[in-house]
Amino acid sequence: MDKPTVVSETAKWTIWWLAERKTKLREQLSGSMAINPFLLPIIYDLHNASSFSDLNDLIVGGHLMTGHSTGFGKLIDEKILPNVFKTTKLDKDFRKNSPFGMPCFDEIDHIVKSPNGQKALLSLKASRWTIQLTMAVQLNHAFHEILDKFPGKFSEIAVGVFYGKKEDLTDKYDIARGINRGAKHKVVDLTSKVHVYAGREFWAWINSGQASTQEWVLEGIKQGLAADNSREECGALLDAFKKKIKATYDQYINADGEISWDSILKDING
Repeated sequence: MDKPTVVSETAKWTIWWLAERKTKLREQLSGSMAINPFLLPIIYDLHNASSFSDLNDLIVGGHLMTGHSTGFGKLIDEKILPNVFKTTKLDKDFRKNSPFGMPCFDEIDHIVKSPNGQKALLSLKASRWTIQLTMAVQLNHAFHEILDKFPGKFSEIAVGVFYGKKEDLTDKYDIARGINRGAKHKVVDLTSKVHVYAGREFWAWINSGQASTQEWVLEGIKQGLAADNSREECGALLDAFKKKIKATYDQYINADGEISWDSILKDING
């Protein structure tokens, strides 16, 4: 895809995603928040807080960040790759009544077609920490089964990491390819057919080698943000929620400024 297409299409889907996130934000900020009553006093001391107002940004940010990260992963996986870069997303309907419904394809997310007509398989990951040891071994076995059962059908199996650098990835990505470093795991050497692409290298790979693709994607995201212009609306929602958190937990501070952690525990856990 050329730069104008990548930028404009990414901007369009960013605007769509922001609308979805704002809906989620309203839902999350209108409901209750799960607080760990055992961790709260530790955080309070670690961050040298003198009131719950001091912890507001941390508590609210932690409450929302998981949803933002998960949602952004879905944006890349379900919207940007198939709609901007024309991959084939292996969703539930596509897998139905096809070989891609086999368990060995469970961790395959996309089919990527190159200009010469060859097809590669993509297992999409977010970052260096996305796969742990058990998953790495399972990926290796699944990739081996695919290559064994469908010889010559796919040019490669790619493990794509959309942010971070390849040299910073954990050794679990090597294990998925069948490379043992230190401990010996029951994996098969698939290094000739399974490759790992991370960061700039991944975005170039997904776009036929265009090295500036990640900059184009970021430009599209910035254009989408500028067009959406929801900073004030979301800021007001967050301010109201912070006041709600402060009011909820300030009641546990006595006249001497001491916090009744036992009372918080009782109210949360019973």
